Order: sequence, then structure tokens, then C-alpha cells
Amino acid sequence: MATAAPAAPKLSKDELRARVEQLERANATLRVKSKEAARAAKAAAARIAELEDKVAQLEQPAAAPSAPAKRSPKPPVPARAKRPRRDVDPGDAVPPGAAVQQPAPVDEEAETALENLPEHLKAE
Repeated sequence: MATAAPAAPKLSKDELRARVEQLERANATLRVKSKEAARAAKAAAARIAELEDKVAQLEQPAAAPSAPAKRSPKPPVPARAKRPRRDVDPGDAVPPGAAVQQPAPVDEEAETALENLPEHLKAE
């Protein structure tokens, strides 16, 4: 009981070539539109991710206003024992003649402050 499919209209070679060219142009147009749509989809996805991150950042302070903002953990500081020792004398930091050898003489105001210092320390 198979029915025969209706016979396709006979087209000439020129008509077939014109039809193929028309379909190829339509295919090229659809490829360009598809690429543009893919680019737009990628841009939209990136924008959505960016906005979601921003919303998450804005929700964190709103969720816990009394809690301080969490900071990224600091890298561990190496222990003093692990630091290399230097054999440097603290007095070697300033060459002789560059620093004042004798302190300046105490003036009257500094002398009075030194005399009153024990009284002020007892009051506190």
C-alpha cells in the first residue's frame, strides 16, 4: 500500500544552479547571524556573571552589618628563627662624625619639665 511520492518538477541546470546559489547565500547569512548571536550570548553571560558578583558583594554587608568585612588571609610571616642572622653591630649604622656625639645642653624649660616629672607621674 505504498503510495508513490509526487514527482518533483523538472528543473533545468541553470534553474538548479540559481537555486543552489540562493541557498548558499541564505546559508552564509545564517552563519553570520549565528556568529553574531553567539557573541551577544557570550557578552550577556559575562555581564550576568559580573552583575551576580556585584549583587553578592552588596548582599554580604547587608546580611551582616555588625560583622567586619572579611579580608583575604595574609600569607604566614616566617618565624624569627628561620630568618637569616646578620652579624651587624647596631653602632655601625651611623658612620662616625655623621651623628651628634654629645647631646645638646638642657635648656631652662626642659630642666623645669624634668623637675616636675615625678609630680605629674604620681597624679596619674
